[in-house]
Amino acid sequence: MLSTSTDSFSKFRNNYLAVYLTVMMSDWLQGPYLYTLYESYQFSMYDIAVLFIVGFVSSAVFGTVVANTADVWGRKRMALLFCLTSSTASVIRLSNNYQYLIVSHLLSGLSTALLYCVFEAWYISQHQRKGFAPALIGATFSTAIFLNGLVAILAGIVANVSVQWSGSLAAPFIVSAGTLIFAGLLISGSWEENYGESKTAQGSVLKSMLEGLIVLKNDTNILSLGLAQTVFESCMYTFVLLYTPALETSVKNSQGSKGLFPLGYLFSAMMFCTMVGSIVFKLLSGKGIATERLLSVALFVSGASFCFITLNAHNSTYTVLSFLLFEFTTGMYFPSIGTLRAQMIPEQNRTGVMAFLRVPMNFAVCAILLRVNTLPVGQIFQICALLNFTGGLAILWRALDPQRQGQSQGAYVVAKTTEESHEL
Repeated sequence: MLSTSTDSFSKFRNNYLAVYLTVMMSDWLQGPYLYTLYESYQFSMYDIAVLFIVGFVSSAVFGTVVANTADVWGRKRMALLFCLTSSTASVIRLSNNYQYLIVSHLLSGLSTALLYCVFEAWYISQHQRKGFAPALIGATFSTAIFLNGLVAILAGIVANVSVQWSGSLAAPFIVSAGTLIFAGLLISGSWEENYGESKTAQGSVLKSMLEGLIVLKNDTNILSLGLAQTVFESCMYTFVLLYTPALETSVKNSQGSKGLFPLGYLFSAMMFCTMVGSIVFKLLSGKGIATERLLSVALFVSGASFCFITLNAHNSTYTVLSFLLFEFTTGMYFPSIGTLRAQMIPEQNRTGVMAFLRVPMNFAVCAILLRVNTLPVGQIFQICALLNFTGGLAILWRALDPQRQGQSQGAYVVAKTTEESHEL
């Protein structure tokens, strides 16, 4: 029976990972050259920031509705919608028409909301319904982040090679669209449909949204996770936009020249550090360190990395090392936050609650990016450092709260079995 159960879980997990890694490959392919592509269209930094802001507003406003729809209409169906909207957005980016690019980022906002809510919610629901051990959820997320690091490294190399081979900065976006088509075929052929537990004949998207808001209002644990998610991910997306101009400035200051930096290879190096961070999370959680404490460490180190970027603006080597340190923290952050969400968010409204948690993050990014025309990049990174330190203190305070020792012990049990779970 144990062998059968192990084989069944391995097949289920591998199917999820195949889909997850394919869609993440498509997302990573667009990362290294997006800013440079828009620069080649002769857009200013502020113009580019506005495009990013359109995506974040779209994710915050429309994405919330769409993500809640997944609890009622089905998560597989919404995963297929992600493949459609994201591939369409990639193709539109081949145009240098600013209005078309606004539409592209509207679609990307919807896609991002689906990517970070629907896939995780689908997996957790199927995992629980199949009766697998709860500890295996954290193990799967840790494995996913590790493999995602490998995929991201590969994506950076593919992006760099495709640009060199084709001579076009648009090449990675064509490859990304093709990858999404393949992901859609995988989902159609291998995934079962699932819904939130509140799915009934009278179920509605509005009801799902209201129930999600009630859950958030009444659970301070989920709100604390929302704070951590807001501060870290708002800074992460700010970093995504600004690391290229920050690097260009640093190279110019230290070398006195400005050339085309091998951004794809740099991206691969940063993703390698993300993978290392996921390994460190696995090792530390296996030693019984509470997940909340690991999350607070990730936030503190992230804040330190932004300080290092600011202090080393005239040294390109140290700037790159600071980038790598920040990406290391993302490798610790995502399995930490994913494990805690799985423990704390109720299944019946999982997708909706996760979507609502992204709303303040999206508006925080918009508030920061609206200042790119008036604030130096160094000052923006200082704000990011302060936000991460604040989030780290808030999570650490909750982790050390004596009234939550029982929950911490539960987290210890989950962490203790995570290492053994990987053997499955």
